[in-house]
Amino acid sequence: MDWIGAILESIREMECPCCGARLQSCAVRGITAEPDALVVRLACGVCGENSLAVVRREGRGAPGRAPISRDDVLDAHDFFKQWHGPINEAITPRAA
Repeated sequence: MDWIGAILESIREMECPCCGARLQSCAVRGITAEPDALVVRLACGVCGENSLAVVRREGRGAPGRAPISRDDVLDAHDFFKQWHGPINEAITPRAA
C-alpha cells in the first residue's frame, strides 16, 4: 500500500476533534516521515480544524516497539494543543 493509501485507511473512522465530522474526506499534508511512521496534518473538510496524526508504516515497525495507539495520538493532540514553542523543539529527539 502506498503511504497516502495507508493514511486514508487509518483515518477512515476517525472524527474531527472540533466538530465530530468523519475525517475520511479531509485534506492531508505530510509533516515528517520516520522509519516506522508518518506524521501528517489533517484539515477537516467540514469545519477546517487542523489535527495531527501519526500513521504507522506497514512492515516497518521497529522490533520490540508497540504500535502507535489511538491513545498515543490523542495524547499527542493534547500536547500540541497546549504547546507554545517552535514545532521542531517539540519533535526533535533529545540526547539521553
